[in-house]
This record gives sequence, structure tokens and C-alpha cells, in this order.
Amino acid sequence: MPIYKKTILLTGAGFSKNFGGFLGREMWSKIFNNPKLTGVPSIKKELRTNFDFESVYANVLRGSGFSVGDRDVFQEVIIDAYDDMDKMLGQYRSSSNDPYQIDFAGVSRFLALFVVSSGGGREVGLHFTLNQDLFLENRVGRRALGLGSLQYKNYTDAINAGRIDSSLEVRLPTRKFIDEFEEKYASDLLYIKLHGSSGWLSSTGSRQMVLGNNKLADIMQEPLLEWYFEIFEEALYRDGVKLFICGYGFRDSHINERIVKAVREHGLKIYIISPTVPEELQDFLIGKPSTSGQIWSENEDGKSIWSAVDGYFPYEMKEIFPFGQRDNDKKDALFNAVTC
Repeated sequence: MPIYKKTILLTGAGFSKNFGGFLGREMWSKIFNNPKLTGVPSIKKELRTNFDFESVYANVLRGSGFSVGDRDVFQEVIIDAYDDMDKMLGQYRSSSNDPYQIDFAGVSRFLALFVVSSGGGREVGLHFTLNQDLFLENRVGRRALGLGSLQYKNYTDAINAGRIDSSLEVRLPTRKFIDEFEEKYASDLLYIKLHGSSGWLSSTGSRQMVLGNNKLADIMQEPLLEWYFEIFEEALYRDGVKLFICGYGFRDSHINERIVKAVREHGLKIYIISPTVPEELQDFLIGKPSTSGQIWSENEDGKSIWSAVDGYFPYEMKEIFPFGQRDNDKKDALFNAVTC
């Protein structure tokens, strides 16, 4: 078993948003506006009453009021939305003319902090993500992306050339392949996509994505994702771990439950990078009744997460890494939190 670094990164949709990605409300709009749904009024009706597109996806796939044809159309619409996002992310270029005004070289140096071991050790760096987009596959070398890229050279070559060809969808490995791969563990950053990725087929050949309110069950049905989740638990359930969270809104119960356990049993420390003001996140986590969209009832879980927050950086990436400015106090404070 490899030795993991005790400084870990977890990113969500808010990370990709900095470079042209879509948040939930934008994904809902992309899905709702897709003309393929014109002939599927039952799904349009569902979307009008539920603005959580992931929940709608789960209802359509598992609900009794939708035909096989409805489900097939909706899966196409979901894939279209992710394709649109990947096109936007693929257009990102770090320059003085881009609308995001982010120094990606600085972002890269930040990501590298989770790779390099102090004292010349051989610890394995971990970057977990809940995103299914292909932004980092477009931006970094193949060795930094873990099993998915090491196994599927043609897939990652196509991404690096500009845009993945849908004909190159890849079927995920069986447990046998994973066990063999684990024996040859790479000692670089492992970019672990806990919810899978655009362009991935399951090991059985299906295209079902990990979305909605039944994510843990979906993960446990897929050998690669099950193994990824085991790594997530192994990495968190140790003493002295610092978890840096960028762009995750604490809306996935299966992720939150592991974080809570790590806080209570191992003293996990949490560092948050998000433009959300800390008062709003605190209200969301502790279950304040006036907080819109909260997933917590008033209990001790959210309080446990908030009590473990040891650093908070209420900024967008362009504020921490502004184009044309190598150093600033926000970046220095973030880097110091990672390295100290």
C-alpha cells in the first residue's frame, strides 16, 4: 500500500467555474433549453419543479413515470450539456485577453504543492475531484492523471489534441486490471475522479453517469470508482491530514459523511477556497432554518465540519492568481497554509 501525502486536495464544480465551467444552475439551463426535450414533456415538467438537475436525472432513470425512450433522450441531453461545458473549458487560454484573467502558471504551482513530497520522500500526492469535465486532462501531462490516462493513451492523446472524439469512449477496467495496476502504483499526483468522467463507459459498457441522490450505490457498482472511493477513505482516515477544498459546496452526503468521520476520529483539518462568504457556508452547514437549499437537518454533522475549518480563503481564482501578477498576499497565505 502506498504512503499518501497528508496534504490533500478536493475540487468541485466551483474550481472549473473559474475557467469557463458550469455550476448547477447553468447545467440546469443547458439541459432545460435542449431542443431534444421538446418531445418529452414529462421531463420538461420535472425540470420546471426541480432545479437540481442531478436529482431530476436520478428520478428519470429510476422513476416509474418515464419510458425507456425518455431515459435515452435524457441521457443524450445530459451528455450534450457536459460536451458544451468541455468545449468552453477547452477554449480557455491564460492570457491578458481572456475573460477570466487568471495566471494558470500560478494555479499549476498551487496544484504542484500537493505532488511534491517534503524531504525527498516517496509519498503519493492525491487530488480528488467530483467533476466529470476534462479541463485538467487538457492542461497537464499524462503521468499526472492516474490510472485512467495511463491505460488509455489514445483517449488522452485525443483530449490533448483539442477535444475528445466521442467515438473514443473508453470502457473502464475490471477489478482484475485494477489489482494488477495497484502493484505498479505511480508515485506522482493521482488525479482521482470520484464520480467518473466524460467519455467513460462502465466496465459493463453502459453510459450511466454518477449523478443524483444515489451516488454511493452507483459508485459501488463500478470497480474503478469503488477503488477510487476506497483510496479517498484511506487518505482521509489518518491522523494529521489537511484537506484543501476548492469549489465544493458540501451537497454530496456520501462525501460529507467521510469528512465528518475523519474529523471526529482523526482530527482532520479543513481549508476552504471559495468565493462564498464564510457566514453563508456556516449557516448552510449547521442547518440554520433560513438557509435556502440546505441538505442538513439541524444536527451535529455540519457542526463537526465547520468546527474543523482551520483556514478560509473567500476568493475567486482570479483574485488569488491574477494574470500578470506573480505574488500577492492572498496567494502567499494559501501557499503557506499548504506547506506549513
